[in-house]
Amino acid sequence: MKRKSWAVALAVLLLSLVLVACGGGSSSDDGSGSDQKVITYALWDKEQAPVYQEIAKDFEKENPDVKVKFEITPFAQYFTKLETAITGKNAPDVFWVNIPRAPDYINNGVLMPVDDVKFDKDKIPEQYLKAYSKDGKLYGVPKDFDTNALFYNKKMFDDAGISYPDDTWTWATWQDAAKKLTKADENIYGLAAPLTWQGGYYDTIYQNEGSPFVDKGKKSGFSDQATIDGVDFWYSFTKNGSATPLKDMAGTTGSELLLNGRVAMSIEGSYMVPVIFKEKYGKDNIDVAPLPKGKTRATTSNSLANVISAGTKNEDAAKRWVAFLSTKEASEKVAESGVVIPAYQGAADAWINAYPDKNLKVFTEAVDYAVPLPNTKNSSAAIAIESDVLSKAWTGEESIEAACKELADKANALLNK
Repeated sequence: MKRKSWAVALAVLLLSLVLVACGGGSSSDDGSGSDQKVITYALWDKEQAPVYQEIAKDFEKENPDVKVKFEITPFAQYFTKLETAITGKNAPDVFWVNIPRAPDYINNGVLMPVDDVKFDKDKIPEQYLKAYSKDGKLYGVPKDFDTNALFYNKKMFDDAGISYPDDTWTWATWQDAAKKLTKADENIYGLAAPLTWQGGYYDTIYQNEGSPFVDKGKKSGFSDQATIDGVDFWYSFTKNGSATPLKDMAGTTGSELLLNGRVAMSIEGSYMVPVIFKEKYGKDNIDVAPLPKGKTRATTSNSLANVISAGTKNEDAAKRWVAFLSTKEASEKVAESGVVIPAYQGAADAWINAYPDKNLKVFTEAVDYAVPLPNTKNSSAAIAIESDVLSKAWTGEESIEAACKELADKANALLNK
């Protein structure tokens, strides 16, 4: 996804510190003269909005003094709009943040600690709580998580006489199947292998026991051989012709190619389940399997959290809303909608049952070997330059090793700022 420069974003956030300290948040009434507090809730996924609006109705029944006002902004514009609101002392009372964004918001004082918000902390996976914590304080309550799996086209496997992917697959199995499923003369390929970090070379880096960041995030790991080899494996599908050529990936996605019958396999996150399986083609022909195993089994993972603006004028109402969103009952309602996997352990069963004929348990089982996305100081700035540098390898201008080492040097310059 296209994102604004983190150098600009950080400058905006630093400016916001002074402004946030002076106050902020939404108006504490609805303009009608009543004592009802109106709290704003900002999110970016219109697919998730309906179920949260239903939850808001339940909340308002139990809290008649509070009205929840939704602000839904597409992801591409979400953080730009949010940062503008922060500098204008008009940040939403409660909003979504993801793991990569969390440290910059926490470090710059944008978020209010939520340690006194009552929720079943023991029901949230520790790695996601850790991602929203600093110096012993919690700054967000994880609401969901995602992991990745291998989506595959059963019809294409059947036609090729290849057994479906399962947990016995290794890197070698994966490569062999991709080659056999490729019909380049028909523009059909075994795998969609875009030049992307999440759902791409980060997964194979971790499967090879490498890491894009080392020394607690203070240094790039792209000069380490395990990381280089992990990137090289992901590139190998493109190099050997079993993945859709990079030029043909422009303007499309792996999920679109999968739904068009143009690729047999694609790594996708659990958040793509409602997108892929609401389509008749996807429902009839596609299922999911665990990601193949390299030296180890691994997948990247993200988690969104509900956070509270440090400048809110409605602290009590905002904390009540976050607490309500974090209950088992609210989590189960989200799960039943099928849009996302709740972070609340046990509630995910309802999400799996929303698509009973699909092998969705692979996503929830992946929590045991999931690696949260990087979220240390300036890691987002370092990630932002990866595609430009690594594209030199994908186009043949540099070797994978040379591109990775160039990336390490440039990333270290950003990480040391």
